[in-house]
Amino acid sequence: KVPKDESTAPRPPQIGSTADNPMTLDSSEDEAESSNGDVHQWCISAAHIGSLTKLDVSILEINHEHFEFNVTSEVLLAEVKVCVPWNEIVKMESHFSNDLHALVIHVEELWAGGLIAQLKNALSRQIPLELDPKTAIKYKRVISLEFVKEPPPQHIKMMGYYLDKHHNIKMNRIESCSAAHIKDLLPPVDHFDSHMDTDVIEQDTRTLLVYPPPPAQASITLTYADLECLKPEEFLNDSILDFYLKYIHHELMSPSLRDKTHLFNSFFYKALTQPIKKDTKNDPAAKRMSNSEKMHQQVKKWSKSIDLFSKDYIIVPINEHQHWYLAIICYPWLEIPHYEDTKSWKPANKRSERSEQDDTVDEKDIDGVLSKNKEHSTVPPISCRPCILMFDSLVANGRNKVVNNIRNYLAAEWKTKPDRGPRSFNKQNFPGIFVEGPLQENFCDCGVFLLQFVEKFFESPITDYRFPVERKDWFSQQDITKKREALRKLIVRLGPNRQFTEATNKR
Repeated sequence: KVPKDESTAPRPPQIGSTADNPMTLDSSEDEAESSNGDVHQWCISAAHIGSLTKLDVSILEINHEHFEFNVTSEVLLAEVKVCVPWNEIVKMESHFSNDLHALVIHVEELWAGGLIAQLKNALSRQIPLELDPKTAIKYKRVISLEFVKEPPPQHIKMMGYYLDKHHNIKMNRIESCSAAHIKDLLPPVDHFDSHMDTDVIEQDTRTLLVYPPPPAQASITLTYADLECLKPEEFLNDSILDFYLKYIHHELMSPSLRDKTHLFNSFFYKALTQPIKKDTKNDPAAKRMSNSEKMHQQVKKWSKSIDLFSKDYIIVPINEHQHWYLAIICYPWLEIPHYEDTKSWKPANKRSERSEQDDTVDEKDIDGVLSKNKEHSTVPPISCRPCILMFDSLVANGRNKVVNNIRNYLAAEWKTKPDRGPRSFNKQNFPGIFVEGPLQENFCDCGVFLLQFVEKFFESPITDYRFPVERKDWFSQQDITKKREALRKLIVRLGPNRQFTEATNKR
């Protein structure tokens, strides 16, 4: 191989910073001075971290791994350093004009939870904190920085370069947005300061419903703030979604169907696919594991008391990049499809053995394994088969990586019981099937679609698992609109007392 000529390799925009000597952006309005040109002026007027708003920022630093800034506030015991890795950022949005200079950062959910835990440890007194990409209140979904004036363009370009590099793409992920869009993600102008927010936040976080009620375990707690996301054009958060999935499982299923169905909550897939810890020096067993087995180790406790292979259905809600979609694992205990005993059934037309083999591959299929278009004419009806059904209201195909992750999880889970014997999980014997269902007409209804998919799946079961599986007439956009109000009324009806019901109705 010819050695790579580093002199001709692509380089980031040069503005006087290196990996060892990061670019430092001081928020002071006085002109910063530096002999090597690495210190620059960013006039940051305020920072907002979810519900923790109007923080003072003392310094901001950028390097190839992350950017960081220090914040202070009357509610913090001391200055807190906030370090945001590029690979934990979903996207960045900005607007710089005479009226507004702001940068909004959307981060991964698990990382956001860790930052909130860090900030809680630094609080001078107990106040509720929230930074959640799926919460109903928009400014609590993001980290935002407001500036006195526009930062130097080359600095923004540098941030875009590092963000692109960590996401392995060739486009600037710092999106330039309208002032109205950015203002919608910032705290209101008349919003209370963080040290004055106790009364207001307590109203938002007041408990409305615990379901299932005690002494049931793994209950979901809903608050007033959660109800806000049931308004039109709002994203459903994980609390509402997990609540209604539990309600379907506990109330709408027959006892026999409930026993055959396992429900993972909305954090399972995120926990399964979180980055694998690289430090295995003190764990010889981990060194011998494949990546799939290491992923399984991260969630092995989730199924500790359950035999997943005794179930007919396993529900897996998924949220990636603020979009909800659904996987349902069907008949994991079954190793081959079960065909209907129809002696009268005949193929649509005769074909040679060679042509039948050619028809078993179709690039449009989710796994590229079984024919998506011709299975109805080549095999008898399939009453049940081991497979992974994918439901996505925003795209009409794809999700190969998700199917592969779930299949690998099942393979590792199978091995946890040595007495089960050997079994393989691959595209041929455990395919992914993309169900062709209704598609959403906007970008905010994906969570409602997910709930409707689950409800309809059990209300109108699939009786033939041959490709393609089509359910485009399951429900309409009007049904989705009505579902939001139906969910609100359900929460009100399940409220613990009349006082709760009346207060909620007023809202």
